[in-house]
Amino acid sequence: MLAAGALPLFNIGCAGFGAGRARQIAKGAKVRIAIVGCGDWGRTLLNRAGIVGGCELVALCEPDPKAIADLKKKCAKVWGLDALNAAKVYPDYREMFAQLGDTLDAVFVATPNHHHALPTLLAVRHGAHVFVEKPMAHTMEEVLLIEREAKRTGAVVRVGNKGHNISHRPLLAKYLKEGIIGDVTEVFSFSDRPNTMLHRPHEVPVPPGMDWDLWCGGSPVCKPYGGEDGRVGLHPHDWHSWIDYGNGSIGNMGTHVLDAPYQTMDMWKVNPSKIVVRDVAWGCEGAWNKRGTMDFHIPARDGWGEIVLHWNDGIADGVEISSKFMSGWYNRVYKREHTNFPPELLELERKWGVKTPIPAFGTVFVGTKGMIYEEFHRTLRFFPEGGKIADIPVPGKEELEKEEIKIVVEFLAAVRGNPGPVNTGLDFSIPLAKTLMLANMLAFAGKGTYRFDGTKTDSAVANARARHAYRKGWEIT
Repeated sequence: MLAAGALPLFNIGCAGFGAGRARQIAKGAKVRIAIVGCGDWGRTLLNRAGIVGGCELVALCEPDPKAIADLKKKCAKVWGLDALNAAKVYPDYREMFAQLGDTLDAVFVATPNHHHALPTLLAVRHGAHVFVEKPMAHTMEEVLLIEREAKRTGAVVRVGNKGHNISHRPLLAKYLKEGIIGDVTEVFSFSDRPNTMLHRPHEVPVPPGMDWDLWCGGSPVCKPYGGEDGRVGLHPHDWHSWIDYGNGSIGNMGTHVLDAPYQTMDMWKVNPSKIVVRDVAWGCEGAWNKRGTMDFHIPARDGWGEIVLHWNDGIADGVEISSKFMSGWYNRVYKREHTNFPPELLELERKWGVKTPIPAFGTVFVGTKGMIYEEFHRTLRFFPEGGKIADIPVPGKEELEKEEIKIVVEFLAAVRGNPGPVNTGLDFSIPLAKTLMLANMLAFAGKGTYRFDGTKTDSAVANARARHAYRKGWEIT
């Protein structure tokens, strides 16, 4: 099979894509799409592209035949079985791009994180646009390479973040800028999902018909393991917890939770200048840290002073990775006291007389006159309670779907030549992704204070974690 470097290089405007094809799409020609990664989220993206309309499904890429079968069942209502069966099926996206790369207009990448960068780069080098799921890449080096190649080729690259278009977000930005809660100098973002493992569960057979070597890709080939005590196993979801395949708690949920301060306070316009790692505790060998506490110092930008962005994730000491303390698939801890909840917020709850405790998941904007809490794109609460502005409740199911599908709408509009707001593109997504990768790198460096220049830190230990050692045949050039 061909490595990335062995494939021909194409740019926007060449025979592979061509100005003529771009004009055809702009005038209404169907966008020829492929789906790389046909699990739960790949099915969701395919259905949303079908609902938006104007697309032709050309290819499905997935090493697990069961996922392909499930996709056809769950997407038949939107797409129809004829369209789904007409799509070519590939276990290996390298083969797909070698055969079809010049015929594709757009590619949706919904794989585990260690497969995000290579298909994204192969797509843009063949002249296709890309919608890649968060956190867009597996390492800092991959983030920077995607940024460079997207700019070089002119390809549209958008990052999946399903709550980015929550309807209350403009209101939140307005309230913060107007000083409803006074001057904001601190923001607390935190997650109740400890994407780690304290031991490796029992091994299980590879699912029937699945090409496990392809699933492992450029990362080391490991033995699959099954679920224990409510967990679902390495495939399809616990890969988030392992260094070779996922990005831990901040890589999984940081894109969602940090989206609020990055969008509403223009944090995407700068890079964190100083990072203080206050606490880091590790799981078993090969797994991500079970707890992390970091402070990101965000420099001043137009209309905003310097902000300290606090990040807390993971579990408290003595908490097991088991159904006793947390749920299965999403691994959410049941009780706040069992998470690494910011202790400063406990003091602020007392200060502002908070009656209903803040959940262990979301972002709190702390001002001199009060606080605003956003729960993972779902609701806004204002403190002190009972003020002039009423809390904004969780949207209904239909409203949430309209909000979440909008990012796909915007991507396909950009493919047709309508780029949309700045904060829908890489100008927003790259700085956010760099912060996630930065946190991953500094977890290995341990407690301390570090500097960041936008590409590297002042820690040799952290910088060594900026890149991935790929298996032969999976190299990125």
